[in-house]
Amino acid sequence: MTVRGRRVAAVAALLVLVPAAGCAGPSRTGEDYRNKAASTAGAAASAVNTALIGVRAAGDGRVTGPYVSVLLGDAETDLLAVQQTFESRQPPDEASDAVRERLGKALGKAADALAAVRIAARRGEVRELPETGRDLPAAAERLERLEKEMSS
Repeated sequence: MTVRGRRVAAVAALLVLVPAAGCAGPSRTGEDYRNKAASTAGAAASAVNTALIGVRAAGDGRVTGPYVSVLLGDAETDLLAVQQTFESRQPPDEASDAVRERLGKALGKAADALAAVRIAARRGEVRELPETGRDLPAAAERLERLEKEMSS
């Protein structure tokens, strides 16, 4: 395949994948919605825990400012992506409304905590990240609890 052909194929693939990435499939039952909420909570907890590792390493002087800044930006991007995907789902019933509200609050608090450490890192406040990120452990624990609770 020529270089031009590969470029055309790449652009065509993106045109198919990008719209699909912004949409979430429907949840037809409360159980399915809870399972998707559990999956979202787990993915969000993973992003927060990744950030927490970076924050602790930065506080100990084991990583550079640019490295931890990128790591925190990526963790925040990951969290916001799963949050957006979950929030695009229609709750199928009233019980699912409560699931949406609980998880939404937890995701919001986690996003706020990640934004705070990302901003601090980009301002060069690398050694202060453990203090700035003091809400990260609680955010991760809350998401992990929700994942466990909603998957059972």
